[in-house]
Amino acid sequence: MDSLLQISRNLLILGTDGVGKSMLTRYLFLDTAEYERYVPVLIELRRIGIQLSGELSILDLIYSCMEDFNVDLPKDQFEYSLQLGKYLFLFDGFDEVKSSLAKETAEAIQKFSAKYPNNSFIVTSRPKAETSPLETFTTMESMPLSKAQAVDLASRIWAKDEKTMEFCRQLNEILYEKHKDFAENPLLLSMMFLTFMRNSSIPEHLSDFYKKAYDALYSAHDNQDKGCYRRDFECKTLDENEFKRILSHFCFHSYFKEDYEFSEAEIIRYLQNSLDKLGLAEIRSIDYLTDLRNVVCMIIKDGDIYRFSHRSFQTYFAAYYSAHSLTDEQQKRLFTNILSDGDVYFGRIDYYDLLMQIELDRFAENALECGLRNLIQKAGATQRPDEFLLRTAYDRIENHTSSLDEGHTTNERIFYGVISESSSYYDSNILSLFYRCSKSYYSDFDDITHEYRSNKEQAIKNYVKLILQPEEFRKDGHEFVILFEKIDTTDCITDDERQRLYNLIIEYHWGKGICMRITEWLDKLDMKRALLESPSFIDNL
Repeated sequence: MDSLLQISRNLLILGTDGVGKSMLTRYLFLDTAEYERYVPVLIELRRIGIQLSGELSILDLIYSCMEDFNVDLPKDQFEYSLQLGKYLFLFDGFDEVKSSLAKETAEAIQKFSAKYPNNSFIVTSRPKAETSPLETFTTMESMPLSKAQAVDLASRIWAKDEKTMEFCRQLNEILYEKHKDFAENPLLLSMMFLTFMRNSSIPEHLSDFYKKAYDALYSAHDNQDKGCYRRDFECKTLDENEFKRILSHFCFHSYFKEDYEFSEAEIIRYLQNSLDKLGLAEIRSIDYLTDLRNVVCMIIKDGDIYRFSHRSFQTYFAAYYSAHSLTDEQQKRLFTNILSDGDVYFGRIDYYDLLMQIELDRFAENALECGLRNLIQKAGATQRPDEFLLRTAYDRIENHTSSLDEGHTTNERIFYGVISESSSYYDSNILSLFYRCSKSYYSDFDDITHEYRSNKEQAIKNYVKLILQPEEFRKDGHEFVILFEKIDTTDCITDDERQRLYNLIIEYHWGKGICMRITEWLDKLDMKRALLESPSFIDNL
């Protein structure tokens, strides 16, 4: 704990799903309580949703959490004790705050930490695509598991029998490098182990990975190998597909309402709605909830609160429901709605990525085609179409650095900054999402990622250094934010250099250009549809 607080008394710790952010806060809570230097207070930030917008109070949130644990301290005495600076506040799950409250919550946390600066504050969150809203906090990123750490963790999951040792051997020799995105993450590594135990192989894609992991959990009640405890289903008349349909319907609706934890009455209401909508009203919702908890382990109960065993399962089944249960028209309406909201879009990246893996072509057509055709039409009427598209969606570029390994290797990436006017969110999100899809459609994007960018990045930074003052850079001159407006108005570069800078910004991300990528994709889509008019269309399917 002391080593963390030597860095800063206000810390924002970023990490992807399953990396162990919540586990870290609980470890820090217990570790701090044992050594008695600080009074640790653990707060799950999603609970701020019970307060009203415009009336958020971090003080009230903390005090209510303390009351839940029967801390007998009058509120005026608590406020006085805050001035003494003996507290460590652990705010877990900023990303689980509803998007409508996120900005206000960030401001409230910063005001609270400024009002009581003698205390220490740690906030955890998933990485955000936009600039961190906690500007007064020092950002740290969780480190991925190294190969040695992954093998060590895998060896502890189950008894060291023959199959466990075989998984560890393959993890060390092949699987870690082949499935690095899985093996670097403690949760995904555990699921990787589970699927290997059942299938003796590991799926290539994350969507297949979640499917196999769920299948393994669903089937585990029949598996009495290795002394597994057998639990019978309460809903004995449901087959496996029906069980999954109910779960996916529940996950879809709770995901888009941003509900991640529930009272018993709330979760029963959700499940009853799913049963009614799917024509399965004869199934008792309380029995289905019991099976979710005791058989497939999707839901856990913590005191009086029910929550997902991990939010990533909720995201996967929301994507599964979108892909398998929504019509094309329903998908188009859904995607238009959520892509028009910048804050909501940023919180849905994992959802989009899973949908791309489940059904890339259908997702791209329903989510992107209409918006891309409108953008291309507008861009075609301008002198510099690529620059028009860039400016339509973004208003700045930002350069960020992060540590990648134990040796503190530094990775630098240049990102686009999204403009703040809500009328432009849709165009920005369409282009950002098409960029993510393009990585699947165009194999040369791998070359951009690994070989192409370094020269472009250095050239961009050279121009930026001519425009910005030294004090406008952060982190020893590595990080910067520069508005296109500043590029347009500066006298530090010539018009030709200005145009070259914009070309570099486009080429850095898009290679051969934005318009060319979009036009190629739309042409292929038109060709595929034209082939349906051919008498021999079956040969082209």
